[in-house]
Amino acid sequence: MSNENNLITTVQGGLGIISLDRTTHLNALSLPMIQGITAQLENWSDLPEIQAILINSNSPKAFCAGGDIRYLYDSYKAGNTQYQDYFATEYVMLNTLRQFAKPVIVFLDGYVLGGGFGLAQACHIQVTSEKSRFAMPETAIGFFPDVGATHFLSRLDEIGVYLALTGEQISSSDALYLDLVDYHLPSERFPELQAALIAASSLNPTEIRKIISGFITTPVESELKTLADHIHKHFAYQNLDEIERSLAHETDAKDQSWADKTLNTLKQRPLIAKQTSLKLQQIGQNLSLEKCMQLERDLQDIWFEQGDFIEGVRALIVDKDKNPQWQTENSKFEKTLEKLWPVWSKQSIEHMYNTVV
Repeated sequence: MSNENNLITTVQGGLGIISLDRTTHLNALSLPMIQGITAQLENWSDLPEIQAILINSNSPKAFCAGGDIRYLYDSYKAGNTQYQDYFATEYVMLNTLRQFAKPVIVFLDGYVLGGGFGLAQACHIQVTSEKSRFAMPETAIGFFPDVGATHFLSRLDEIGVYLALTGEQISSSDALYLDLVDYHLPSERFPELQAALIAASSLNPTEIRKIISGFITTPVESELKTLADHIHKHFAYQNLDEIERSLAHETDAKDQSWADKTLNTLKQRPLIAKQTSLKLQQIGQNLSLEKCMQLERDLQDIWFEQGDFIEGVRALIVDKDKNPQWQTENSKFEKTLEKLWPVWSKQSIEHMYNTVV
């Protein structure tokens, strides 16, 4: 057993286990944690005795609450480029996970937010409990959903747009309904499932899924499923103004309360973050995962200079006055984005053409 970089790594049976262990920060991913996950995967890749990987958490409250946004803020304020290095390193980790030759299982028990959501999506088999809450809440701090959300949320059409713009949390039942996770089982049965995986003589994908299937239960009904028609109605529009106008003019009494709440949430989010997040979801529908990730990386490297991230973190994390002064417009940045979107739109067309051909 080793415990480095807020990671506890063990080998039990044919299972290599990486446990996130930064519990005082709800396992927010520090740079050493990200580097450690990548390094451990590389160390285990050629060891035949390790047949599969399990990533879990030692926190009773969270799998992972996201990226280390305070580190990113401090780096930018210090005038260095470590925040850009953080993103680059994080995306190497995500790609390493996705491309790993052995099955990678993840246990999700508690908050799965932002970078933690992206980490979970990069794993091959996702197992969640009733305690889990999922969200990509980046617009609340003046950012946009990244870590692959341009791909995995955009596949959800209007529901993906809703989740990207509002940052609303959803339940494990919702995540299962949206196919963002594979299996649901009671939180208290995770140790028993882990023991079964450790005891297994074979841990190929078929055997792993067979073992997990012996523990699964049916969750409560998805609340998001009951809201799906409302979400489709209001979030199918191409422009942010149209979405907000649709919510504001909702006349159906059954939908009124939800529409008002959703509109109020959107009004609290900064304009540039909302517009960019909407555009990413629209463009991402026709891009490969690799192209979506590259688009996100292009934006990350210019966002801190032009977007509202620094002000959002200041108001909500640093000074905690909860009174961010969002930009109402940024002509220079909007011109930069206008130049960027056609490039990616052209690539999306090429992608569709190549897929058909």
